[in-house]
Amino acid sequence: LFSNLLNNLPITAGDQLNHANYEQVKSELSAQAVQNGFFSARFISSQLQLDLQQNLATVDIEFDPGQQFEFSNVNIAEIDVLSSSFIRRYINFEPGTPYSSEKIIELRDALNDSLYFSNVTVTPILDDAINQAVPIEIGLSTRPRRAYSAGVGVTTNIGPRVRADYQDRYFNRRGHTIGGQIAASPVQQLLDLNYTVPMRKPATESLRFSTGFLAEDNDTFKQKTSIFGATYSFINGFNWRQNYFTNYQHDDYRINDQDEVSDLLIGGINLARTQADDALYPEKGWRVFAQLRGASSEILSTESFAQFYLSGMLINRFGPGRLLLKLEAGTTLVDDIAELPVSIQYFAGGDQSVRGYKYQSLGPLNKDGVVEGGKHLLAASIEYDFAVLEDWKLAVFVDAGNAFNEFKDYELKKSVGIGIRWLSPIGPIRADLASALDDGNRLRLHITMGADL
Repeated sequence: LFSNLLNNLPITAGDQLNHANYEQVKSELSAQAVQNGFFSARFISSQLQLDLQQNLATVDIEFDPGQQFEFSNVNIAEIDVLSSSFIRRYINFEPGTPYSSEKIIELRDALNDSLYFSNVTVTPILDDAINQAVPIEIGLSTRPRRAYSAGVGVTTNIGPRVRADYQDRYFNRRGHTIGGQIAASPVQQLLDLNYTVPMRKPATESLRFSTGFLAEDNDTFKQKTSIFGATYSFINGFNWRQNYFTNYQHDDYRINDQDEVSDLLIGGINLARTQADDALYPEKGWRVFAQLRGASSEILSTESFAQFYLSGMLINRFGPGRLLLKLEAGTTLVDDIAELPVSIQYFAGGDQSVRGYKYQSLGPLNKDGVVEGGKHLLAASIEYDFAVLEDWKLAVFVDAGNAFNEFKDYELKKSVGIGIRWLSPIGPIRADLASALDDGNRLRLHITMGADL
């Protein structure tokens, strides 16, 4: 527990004497002891001896950590809306486990992140320690049972949008929750209802049942999709969010003046992780999402397919600004992609894809030159932004990509552009002017809101 500190002391032989470094050694030893439950730690001796004849200083520290304390019982203040047995499932240590401040912080953060509580205290009661066993007191203040929220936004993909959300945080004392969302824009209308059951590790593990409806009408296709599904979600051993899901979806859609109906029982798995030094405007961070899904015509589905999708983004400081790299790729194994609903087919173009082109306007062309959905997708973006005024950034970018059916027929669509970013109190707002290099250099304005990652 102390080896890393001792192997990286701020004092080494041959350095110039700095009395602050000597005090730092003692401070770090004391802090490390407290963090790991050595509450009886003491300095038997600590001397900085000076030899003025030789111009030498000798540090002599004898430090006795004493016996390491351990966790004792955890006492939880009773609350009406949640049972103590449920709250105890958040506890990340057993009685007899060596004391660790890190465990205390992890427990407090997990209870805070649960969104059940408005205030959380996790306090070691050192005065009540018996035989080096420290009891822990958890104090909780609950949030209101029901939460309502509403929002407005705008992107050039779907136009202005309004949204309303509802959540019942305490459907029962076992921590089950009910939520719903409704959103509407000129292009998309969404309704989503969900019921979430916390599992054995409620901080990271849940089972979620959901049903919803999505309608979309853009320049390429129209669709109405109804979904009912279940998702088992947890944090795996590599600290990635991992989801296993099964969805039954019914699609009514129209593309190229053809009306189609589809029913699919889709199962799959996805992995996601995001790391950033700032949630809204990171100077360094990354995001990865990967998904494998499929259906079989022998199991409640009109078609069989398997599909893999990958998206990622990397942000890093470069010179006076930031370099942003984005990649999106997907492939589908299916006899005829036209037999699948447009919600499964790949399209490109728009605010989050190849800027300079209309939303969902890129894909393979049929014999009449009309866009169809593709089996495969490949798109990438390189962007650089830098500050020009406080809270204002200027950006330049290059996008390229397309959806296609055969790799030999892949036609790359390219664009270049400039943009401005306003770091508003509600997050970044972006305005991009992109030139479609493969569409007569036609200019298109793109407006988006939200965090980069």
